[in-house]
Amino acid sequence: MIPKNNSFLRLLVIVLALVLSSCERDASKGYFREADFNDQWLFHMGDMSDPSKTGQDDSEWIPVHLPHDWSIIDYEIQDSLHEGPFYKNLPGGKDVGYLRDGFAWYKKEFISPKNIGDKHVILGFDGVQTQMVLWVNGILIGEHVYGYTPFQFDITSSLKEPGKSNLIEVKTANPGENSRWFAGAGIFRPVNLSVLNPVAISPWGVYVTTPDVSVDRATVNIEIELSNKQDSEVVVAGKILIFSPDSKQTTFVTDEVTVGANSKTTLIASGIISEPALWDINHPNLYRAEVRLEADGKELDSYHTNFGIRAIAYSVEDGFLLNGEEILMKGACMHHDNGLLGVAAFPDAEYRRVKRMKEYGYNAIRASHNPPSESFLNACDEIGILVIDESFDHWVKPKRTNDYSNYFKEWHIKDVQAMVYRDRNHPSVVMWSFGNEVKERADPEGVEIGRTLKKAIREVDDTRPVTQAVCEFWDNPGKEWDYSEGAFSMLDIAGYNYQFLNYESDHLKFPERMMYGSESVPQHAWENWEMVKRHHYVIGDFVWTGMDYIGESAIGHHYIVDKQASEQSTFQKPWRWYVSWCGDIDILGNKKPQSYYRDVLWGESKLEILVTTPIPEEMESRISYWGWYDELNSWNWEGHEGKVIRVKVYSSYPEVKLELNGEDVGRMQIDSAHKFTALFELPYAPGELKATGIMDGTEIESVLLQTSGPASQLVLDEEMDVISADKNALAFINVQAMDQAGLIAPDDDSELSVKISGPAVLQAAGNAGPMQQGSFTDNTFQLCRGKGMVIVRSTGEPGTIHVEVSSKGLVPGSVSIKAN
Repeated sequence: MIPKNNSFLRLLVIVLALVLSSCERDASKGYFREADFNDQWLFHMGDMSDPSKTGQDDSEWIPVHLPHDWSIIDYEIQDSLHEGPFYKNLPGGKDVGYLRDGFAWYKKEFISPKNIGDKHVILGFDGVQTQMVLWVNGILIGEHVYGYTPFQFDITSSLKEPGKSNLIEVKTANPGENSRWFAGAGIFRPVNLSVLNPVAISPWGVYVTTPDVSVDRATVNIEIELSNKQDSEVVVAGKILIFSPDSKQTTFVTDEVTVGANSKTTLIASGIISEPALWDINHPNLYRAEVRLEADGKELDSYHTNFGIRAIAYSVEDGFLLNGEEILMKGACMHHDNGLLGVAAFPDAEYRRVKRMKEYGYNAIRASHNPPSESFLNACDEIGILVIDESFDHWVKPKRTNDYSNYFKEWHIKDVQAMVYRDRNHPSVVMWSFGNEVKERADPEGVEIGRTLKKAIREVDDTRPVTQAVCEFWDNPGKEWDYSEGAFSMLDIAGYNYQFLNYESDHLKFPERMMYGSESVPQHAWENWEMVKRHHYVIGDFVWTGMDYIGESAIGHHYIVDKQASEQSTFQKPWRWYVSWCGDIDILGNKKPQSYYRDVLWGESKLEILVTTPIPEEMESRISYWGWYDELNSWNWEGHEGKVIRVKVYSSYPEVKLELNGEDVGRMQIDSAHKFTALFELPYAPGELKATGIMDGTEIESVLLQTSGPASQLVLDEEMDVISADKNALAFINVQAMDQAGLIAPDDDSELSVKISGPAVLQAAGNAGPMQQGSFTDNTFQLCRGKGMVIVRSTGEPGTIHVEVSSKGLVPGSVSIKAN
């Protein structure tokens, strides 16, 4: 066991107050559930000796607050190979954005609660990346090997008597070459602590379904799984208080049931909600169920969960129906990282990502290729986004040397069911996916694995369709597309990766098969969306990818070659690229060029204007398969005066007009056959470029691009001027370089410095560019195309946070934010 030094004794006082306050809050009950356990951890980078040995030195441990991602911590040595947290020669670096792997430790002391008696102490993790081992007081408790699934440990038997200090130690490992994308490292999702009676509701043991739903009434069924860990039977009953979005209360009760000693049982309640407030993407109404477990008039446990009253159905004739209305899924695939924050799943960051996607017109997200955080799904519930919840990127056959395939046989049932148990009450989740492009997807052994996974899912939840994402057999040379029938055979709805050309022919062969584009590329956005609009059996399209992510470096790149060259794009680009660059949205949450085009296809906008970056004569710009054309919504092209430049107007108006500095450039008639794109060429001159949409001869609306002057000032735009005085509360501050007229200067890439005062710390700062940018966490960063971001985190105290950003030659910018 690691001995305590003076710093630990001081820490002990703080932690004691934290834990005792949690107990005191529920003192009348004698138990508590899922108390916040994220504060007052210590962290050590690198491996260390067995925790049961004495003599450990705490001097190199640093305090951290969870969630935490140690893969974005700067290397101690900075040289030509190490820049911030990036390592140029990292094996598999292109996959993970060159961000560090290895081992690291966390530890925390806490006091055994008073009057613990026969209660059970449960430590719950929403996710630890990538592999972890837990010790309590030097006693090995257990391990978890999949970074994305939640889990709990009962640590009761390893605790000291009430009032004594206990030491929790967690070893985390990112072995390297274990992922095709940036996975991150450490305790990157929240941790909680529960102290429960021996008769208690099981983890994720409350299951709410709504089998019959109409605007007039809805049937609500509630199953309560509980365990009795004592040596005598007990008679229990359940009482459920259901609160509507407007706080109206309905009460359900269960019959009394006798639970045998050291056994489990399930209580069932059912009732009717009149005139329910239905959950849908435009009205994400949430109900709350508070479940109380009672025996002899005494409350033994309570459990609360949100749920939505909604009905889903699907057929080749009617498509995907939500509450009887067809929904065309405007979808995005999304990985789990939070850009400058690494993979740390701060609730505010998860909510912001989902909110951004909804604001930009998306109504569905495929959580690719792993279960997301609980906070992410909470946000989807609250904002109104449909979710495909996905479990695995590979099964038995590996994609990388150290990936989860090494553990799949032993862990896959436990992990897929953990996903479903945790997520089954989320109304946003409308499909379960058990795989993505797995190598053995259509082979006999793969079909058997798929059936096993589907059965495991259905044991926990049978109210949603089951799917997987299937691609062509590039990884199985010699197999043709028809061989995919095996992969689709066990699915309720078929996920097609990049296969829109096969929709109609497959429908003729398999007329009952429901389909969706589980992945597509931006350059085929029009073709894919046409299929969704045209056929009810194609329920949606999910672009790869909705938002840029770290890793798979530069799969969405463009490149310039001689017009006569036969050169083909490589899959990825080398150092210094670290971002995928295939997203509709960049890692700061800003729209990229393809997103403006998608707005027009989806009807979110009727008119957009983009300018193709000029290229030398005799050269041409090409894009990778996942890329988009080198365009910007900018009219700053200094040095190209008088040279021909290309302008694209994306519009659903039947006619568009382009003007430069008040003079006509030309008009074009366009429609869907032109893929809503008008191409103009004109000599560049600075000033004002104006596109106008025309209908029946009448000019309806216009979009402008203006040439800016040189940057003269920094302007800060805080997304919220008030945040919570909570240690996980974040404030996102957009930083822009502007000219004297207030126009963004897109050519400015200035180096900036950040100064923070008040109850906050700098959590991250940087830009959205795809190239490696040094430290995420120091107080200097660089703009990219005139934009950057500062993210600050509350220290947990109320007060005014002041942020100032400065740069040589520019007027500094500042904002003040209240923490309440």
